[in-house]
Amino acid sequence: MQSVIDWLIGVIETTPPWVVYLLVWTLVYTESAALLGLILPGETALLTGGVAAAIGSTNIGWLIAGACVAAIAGDATGFTLGRHFGPRVVNSRFGRRIGAQRWDKVSRAVKHRGIPAVIAARWIGYVRTLTPFVAGMSRMPVKLYLTANVIGGLVWVIAVGMLGYLVGAAVGARLLLYGGLIVGVLVLAYFALAWWRERRRQGAVPVDETV
Repeated sequence: MQSVIDWLIGVIETTPPWVVYLLVWTLVYTESAALLGLILPGETALLTGGVAAAIGSTNIGWLIAGACVAAIAGDATGFTLGRHFGPRVVNSRFGRRIGAQRWDKVSRAVKHRGIPAVIAARWIGYVRTLTPFVAGMSRMPVKLYLTANVIGGLVWVIAVGMLGYLVGAAVGARLLLYGGLIVGVLVLAYFALAWWRERRRQGAVPVDETV
């Protein structure tokens, strides 16, 4: 295991900072803009980037500043897409895979709690990914949403990014290695479950209700 950790540290130390910036900022942006967070949560990118900054040449200040812009812009994009294409996406094959229960849960939170729901959503897995889309679809006032988006985005990025940086400085590459393994397992499990459910649905035999 130590040889793997040494190798990982070598990779991080030789990776140009702009590569880390691009990867983290892209993942944070597309989490809500393209609903990518249902597969790869943004915390993973931020934590990994923070660790890379702690043990490599990436600048944590630039990383967090760019991630703040990416998070706010990504949610604004999701909000805009929700306003224009909301029902179509929810009723699509992809939307049905997400599940009506998840859509309804997020929709109720946005309608009943407004700004606090948008800010709190930053800290709750798939809710963070769906909230901008649902807020746009439910016609939440743009000024209210942008206010919540900026506040929530800044607090979330700074907190998560600095957590990764501080823990990375204390624990080092082990956190990055174990985190990467966990994410890989989760992604594989997600696709395996989706494949199994699709196979089960296709193999279901309709019930003949005729007498």
